[in-house]
Amino acid sequence: MNCGLGHGRELRWAGIRVSGLCLLLIAALAGGCAHSHKHPSGAAAEAPAPQPPAFLNGPMALLLTNVDGFRARAELAGGASAKGAEPVAGELMGRGGKLLFAPAPGSSAGKRSHTAGFAFIWDVTANRGCLLNDPLQAYAPIPANRRFTNVTVGTALNGAAPEKVSGHSCQPAEATVAASDGSATVFRLWRATDLKGLPVRITCAANGTPITLTLSKVRLETMPEDLFLPPNGFVKYDSAEGLMNELAARQQNLKRRPTYQTEQGEPGSGHDGRQHTRPE
Repeated sequence: MNCGLGHGRELRWAGIRVSGLCLLLIAALAGGCAHSHKHPSGAAAEAPAPQPPAFLNGPMALLLTNVDGFRARAELAGGASAKGAEPVAGELMGRGGKLLFAPAPGSSAGKRSHTAGFAFIWDVTANRGCLLNDPLQAYAPIPANRRFTNVTVGTALNGAAPEKVSGHSCQPAEATVAASDGSATVFRLWRATDLKGLPVRITCAANGTPITLTLSKVRLETMPEDLFLPPNGFVKYDSAEGLMNELAARQQNLKRRPTYQTEQGEPGSGHDGRQHTRPE
């Protein structure tokens, strides 16, 4: 059953409870119908569209598709997040060539990119995905960049002893991911022997700045197919920018004060409506 995302302090897709993902946007945003798909419902400052993390729609994603299904806490450190910001962290789930990531409240993704209440779905094989917003009950496509076509994992590094990563015995190895434009990216992997070779740590020097993805609390399980589709009832926007415009407009409307003026005798009017008598 293709269920919608739940409201409150937990995020649900297809009956799966994603623990620890608190929706911080005001629940009243979901009270109105998302009737405008292309234009905001009022003038408001445009908010930047959240961007998926590098491990979701970049070459690193191919390295996470070698098991039938898993769920884990993912933390990306280095790169842009190394400049005095917290790492990108949240819940990551996968099924074959499909991934879903929901940023955790308090991570840099939730603070700097305004992604509280958002989640990302990415189909690695089809090279497409979408941005989900629970309070607005809406989604929008994410533009695809390069297509990554092939991954080659080498044998264990010569002389490298098994290492413990996130509580799992891992053998370091190197992998190369090729793109459709002829470029290639080299990674170092720590593949857990008890998780069917799923890498629980991946490192890469991106533009001279090393980045590291670490998976913890990993569980191998087959995730429902509908988990990686927009929920039924969610409104589709033409772009992530259009979705953000609508969300910003609704936030702006919530901040406006009512123009209703109280009458004399009503609470808050400054007049209690009682007749006072002066003592003789």
